Amino acid sequence: MESLGLPTERLVGSWRIVWSTFPMWLTGRRSGATFTYAPLPERGGAARLRDVVSYRARGRERRIVGTDTRLPGRAGTAFRWRGRGVLAPLTSVWEVAEIAEDGSWAVITFAKSLVTPAGIDVVVRTEHLSDPEVMAAAERAGVRLGATRLPA
Repeated sequence: MESLGLPTERLVGSWRIVWSTFPMWLTGRRSGATFTYAPLPERGGAARLRDVVSYRARGRERRIVGTDTRLPGRAGTAFRWRGRGVLAPLTSVWEVAEIAEDGSWAVITFAKSLVTPAGIDVVVRTEHLSDPEVMAAAERAGVRLGATRLPA
């Protein structure tokens, strides 16, 4: 595992949720969930990311778009997410709790928010989804954290 004071740039790219405790992904109504992070200009000295959550529901591609702002003074890599558009009033705090040294998989924890419970997602960079070693490491993390494997 890498030190969790990792640079925000290490998160840029697409990640597939492969294990989760988050009810939104466990109902079976949504599938193929990915997080895609892209850098945004800093604001007030804080690093920011564009955050797009994509998934399939009822045969259609859906997206949730927001902005992540790095939280200063917190150990590790913590962010406050704020929704865009009609979701602009909503916020949540999430953190990278673990990340593989090569950045191929990570554990993201979410604090309870106004509309969601606390949860854990184990994510794998989309380019590593067919790598058996990476998937085995993600599985070990998911099992250890009591998460549920999501369908491929």
